[in-house]
Amino acid sequence: MTKKKMYRGDKPFDIRIPAEVSQAFKRDLCTLTINREDGYETFKEAWLASNLLDKYVGKDTAPASVRRASAIEKWLGQEGRNRVTNARLLHAAAADVDLGWITYNELIARARQIIRRILGPCPNAYGLEPVAPTNGASTRVSRHENAAALKLEGDAHLTLQAAPHWAACSYRNMLSAQNVQFVESSVLFTVPKRSDIDRVACKEPEINMLLQRTYGIYIRDRLRQKTGINLRKQEVNQSYARDGSITGKLATVDLSSASDSITRMLVLQLLPSDWWSVLDDLRVKSTVIPKYARGVQRRVHELEMFSSMGNGFTFELESLLFYAITKVIVDEWAADRINQGWAVDNRDTVVKVYGDDIIAPSAVIPRLFRVFSYVGFRVNMDKTFYTGRFRESCGKHYYHGRDVSPFFLRKDVDTMPELINILNQVGEWASRDVGFIENPEYLAFHYRYSQYVPPYLWGGTDFQDNTALVTGHAPRKRLKPVFKDMARPEDGAYCLWHVTANMVGVDADRNPFDVDPRRVIGHFVRGRSRGWTAPRRVWLMLTEAEAMLS
Repeated sequence: MTKKKMYRGDKPFDIRIPAEVSQAFKRDLCTLTINREDGYETFKEAWLASNLLDKYVGKDTAPASVRRASAIEKWLGQEGRNRVTNARLLHAAAADVDLGWITYNELIARARQIIRRILGPCPNAYGLEPVAPTNGASTRVSRHENAAALKLEGDAHLTLQAAPHWAACSYRNMLSAQNVQFVESSVLFTVPKRSDIDRVACKEPEINMLLQRTYGIYIRDRLRQKTGINLRKQEVNQSYARDGSITGKLATVDLSSASDSITRMLVLQLLPSDWWSVLDDLRVKSTVIPKYARGVQRRVHELEMFSSMGNGFTFELESLLFYAITKVIVDEWAADRINQGWAVDNRDTVVKVYGDDIIAPSAVIPRLFRVFSYVGFRVNMDKTFYTGRFRESCGKHYYHGRDVSPFFLRKDVDTMPELINILNQVGEWASRDVGFIENPEYLAFHYRYSQYVPPYLWGGTDFQDNTALVTGHAPRKRLKPVFKDMARPEDGAYCLWHVTANMVGVDADRNPFDVDPRRVIGHFVRGRSRGWTAPRRVWLMLTEAEAMLS
């Protein structure tokens, strides 16, 4: 059995923990949080108990094949509904369906106007700076730590419709020398989501992904400039969710299969024609569904949705569309209130989005449900709150203004970083209100299993960090991952655009330097001060000559 190792200083460190400790840890954690004989004293404890194992995947849960088949069947069911929605929206535009308080065409026209104001004219790919590829999977390259560097070598995949945009993007730079191979479909796959079902995503051609992400980031920037919605930060949505749990005036809305329910017809009706033309060229219009159950054969599926999870602009596009539709509904509701002689405060008309996490006035939710249902969206009633004093948005859960966000046990705790991670989350959850672990049972649990963490890894300062255990001690040492050699047969240096934060003496915007791709795949920053935070890293590997263009 190969040992899993990390480095502590300059010495290898075996991060495995004994199997009996792993089993006892899960058993004791469940006894502490779920199987309590004395019941729950607070809403916070009851909420943790109902959520702790919601995303757990282990030997006792549904096997991977069952979770995968369930996810694909659910996805195909959504595509069936999308087909119906596409036909319904085409008819709605022709018949100008009355939605009760607004006609369909007026709703679309006003939402389209908002979108046009936000986006402005669609830029040509020649005028946009291509963004860094990621380490995610594509149709040609598997997901791993070297994927970003490997995506721009060999014959990169590209769809024929996206080729003119790639030609414009790569004009007069070394990207034009990139060899390409034309493909016309993405590849469907699943990733773990919950204990009973996976999540479906699609592996896109890597050049399409690069272009999609380039336009996605442009949409993200326009949203921030024109509406103040910052898709790089979730704190705004979380703050409004807390306010809603106190006043009851703001609701938190969550949608089921949100990105998979954005249909081709809806995007065609809402986007300005120039934006539709470009995004339609960059998206992949079919996906290969692998064999996922007995008797189900591999096949190519023509998409009824506009873009799948895995597309580089899906998140930004869905945020934009949800914002525009919700904004029209809220503005119409506010106008009705004013006409009836009621005063409407600006805080009563708040609209915030982060993907499918939507903040809107509680009073408009019935209208929102009607419109969303008509255009093909399904509200997740288990995660939508507009009555009472509980609200949830962007991973934060609030009850009467108090943070009751749970933590999740996603898998068996088999390694030291996983043990540290859960212990840190237990410590943060149990000490959230008073600054220390007040409950003696949680304190005993934390103390018992902290003994399996070497004392030199105590003294961490960040509850989200899995390299050091947060305690009251002074910072000591921390685990550091091993950087592996890159498997690359060709010789030659590459230019690494390294975008980072918290690195002294480095240009945080753009810092080109030559590296040997066979040896170097990243940089790291280590520190022992209490203010230490991990750097954010993005890589873009290009040929050596690209460095001369700047």
